[in-house]
Amino acid sequence: MELLEKVAYLRGLMAGMEMDPEKKETKLFNAIIDTLDDMANSVTDIEAETDELCDLVDVLDEDLGDVEKFVYGEDEDEDDECDCEECDDEDGELYEVTCPTCGNTLYLDEEMLDEGEMVCPNCGQELEFDLSLDGCDCNTECGGCDCGCDK
Repeated sequence: MELLEKVAYLRGLMAGMEMDPEKKETKLFNAIIDTLDDMANSVTDIEAETDELCDLVDVLDEDLGDVEKFVYGEDEDEDDECDCEECDDEDGELYEVTCPTCGNTLYLDEEMLDEGEMVCPNCGQELEFDLSLDGCDCNTECGGCDCGCDK
């Protein structure tokens, strides 16, 4: 039985008791039932609005998922299913970078670092990344440097 139906049932029970409308107790019971009726109407309205909000949140969640796929690429689960050599070679290593302006910590992959710069999503500060190794611009770690830096 719904809340409004329960209040209507109580109102009917009281009417069936044929109480004297001039008695203090009858006035009290009528006031209580009126208050319960108002509360039941409010709760019913809140439930309807909550249902609408939940539906809206579900739609927004789906839209956000689409945006995430567009911005970050496909889901990680989908990447794991790929059997190509290119995906096998990726180690998925992330690098931690702290914005000097706002202190926000960002996690970047190799591809994002190779771009050399990005805008902090928190404060809008342009961040630049220097990938050179101790002043060497060749960016080699294997000892095959041709710039004379003995790397």
